[in-house]
Amino acid sequence: MNLWSIIASFGGGAFAAAIGGVPAFILTGVFSIVGAVAGMCGATDASAVLVNHLAFGSFFGPHISFAGAVAAAAYAKKKGYMENGADIVTALAGLNKFDVLLVGGAFGVLGCLFKGLVVDNLFAGTLSPRLVTDGPGFTVFVSAIVARLAFGGKLRTSDKFISSGDVLYNTIVIGITYSLVVAGVYLGVVEGAGLDPSVFAGLYHVLIFGTAAIGLTFAVAGQPFFGCHHIVIIAAEATVQSYATTHNAFLALIIGVVFGTLAAIIGDVEGNMINCGTDSHIDNPATAIWIMTFLVNAFFPAVA
Repeated sequence: MNLWSIIASFGGGAFAAAIGGVPAFILTGVFSIVGAVAGMCGATDASAVLVNHLAFGSFFGPHISFAGAVAAAAYAKKKGYMENGADIVTALAGLNKFDVLLVGGAFGVLGCLFKGLVVDNLFAGTLSPRLVTDGPGFTVFVSAIVARLAFGGKLRTSDKFISSGDVLYNTIVIGITYSLVVAGVYLGVVEGAGLDPSVFAGLYHVLIFGTAAIGLTFAVAGQPFFGCHHIVIIAAEATVQSYATTHNAFLALIIGVVFGTLAAIIGDVEGNMINCGTDSHIDNPATAIWIMTFLVNAFFPAVA
């Protein structure tokens, strides 16, 4: 974080509010994939720019862009500009209310500062390699809580704790199967094909995350797409880090599936408890990501 990134974060938050939170997040996915592929091809400088300064920086970093859009939608509902403050798809520029975009920009700056000053100093391995979480995900969660409380919403929106019946079973099956393919592809490369893990340049989780983020294009198009970035990024991190620690492919596969499925369940619980209603959006995938990233690193700290 530097002065220029802070300045840019105001524009990033306003930009995301203008085009909508989910469309902005889809662009996060685009730059994640391009940056990961660049790194795998050996273009380390290009990869660093694409991943650190675009996908997860002031332009499309979820802690700045998505968080700004979430806050702007909550504010717009409070002001009576729109009925649903949890609408993270609509491009808010269409409201023709400049104050909505300014709120997005303000929360973009807050997200940049919170991640840079708090998360990066406390939960990025500075205190312990086992005390590490996902900075953007944690910031998205905290920012959304602040927005909900600041603009008059209730924190708890339902008495329901977890889904039941077919909805829960579907979530569990998705957690298992999506984690299986993520873990299986990685292990197929490093074990089956015998390639060194460095072929992924440490960016397998970024590649997988970006793929899931772009998949939200189908949701915007009206398809009942199951948002799964919290599942697949955790499955990727758990598989990669447990394999690096244990060198046991079958154990890494099991760990990847277990952790990915837990992320799916946590997302369901959060979605039922605090991410329903129309006050604002508190992102259940982001919640699952920061909680499960803590757990992954507690058990299998990243190998430098």
